[in-house]
Amino acid sequence: MKQENDIEDKLIPVNGTALENKIEAILKRAEEIDISFNELWNPDKCPTEYLPWLAWALSVDKWDNTWDERTKRNVIKESISVHRQKGTIGALKKALAATDVDIQIEEWFDYEEESERKPGTFRANVYSRSRGISESEYSNIKDIIEQTKNARSQYDLRIYLANKSTTPYIGVASQSGNTTTVYPFIVKNIEETTSCFIGCGYQSVNTITIYPKNSIALSD
Repeated sequence: MKQENDIEDKLIPVNGTALENKIEAILKRAEEIDISFNELWNPDKCPTEYLPWLAWALSVDKWDNTWDERTKRNVIKESISVHRQKGTIGALKKALAATDVDIQIEEWFDYEEESERKPGTFRANVYSRSRGISESEYSNIKDIIEQTKNARSQYDLRIYLANKSTTPYIGVASQSGNTTTVYPFIVKNIEETTSCFIGCGYQSVNTITIYPKNSIALSD
C-alpha cells in the first residue's frame, strides 16, 4: 500500500532515470521549505545563511564571508546599481562604499601636480581610521577596483593611515585655590542706633446720588 502511494505522488514515470528521480526529490524538498520567496530576494530580510546565494544570484563580483552582516547586505543591495554603471568612476565609488571603505577617487585631471596628469589614470586613496588594513582587506579593495573599473584605465592605490575617530571627546580641567586667614573676633565698641518713624493718614469720602432727569421734573 505504501509503494502504491509513493507511485501516485511521483511525477517521474517508473522508467525514469536516476538523475530525474533525484531532481524530483530535490524539488519536492524545496516545496516543503517554509519560507517566503519575497524575503529570499530582499537583501534586508533574507536570512543570513542564504545571503551568499542571493549575492551569487545578483552577480556580486566580490564576496567575502568574513564581512559582517551589514556589509554583506549593503554589497548585495548595491550590486544592480553597480552593474548598471560598471566601467565608470561612479560605479567604483558605490562598490567600494558598500564595503564600508573610506576611499577617495581622484581622476588624472584633478591632480595638483601637472607633471603627473596622465590621461586614463586615476588614484584610489584609501583612508584607514584608527587601525591598519589587513592583507585580506587590501586584496578585496584591489579586486573590487579591477572588476569594476574600465579596462583601459590605470590606477594607483594608496593607503593612508589616519587616526580618525567618529566619537568626539571633550576634556576640561580647572584648578583654583583660596588662602583664608581667620583671626579671633574681638569686640571693642558696641554701638546702638535708634530710629523714629512718624506717620499720618487722612481719608475723605463723598457720596453723590444721581437721579434720572424725568424724576426731578415730577418732583417740582
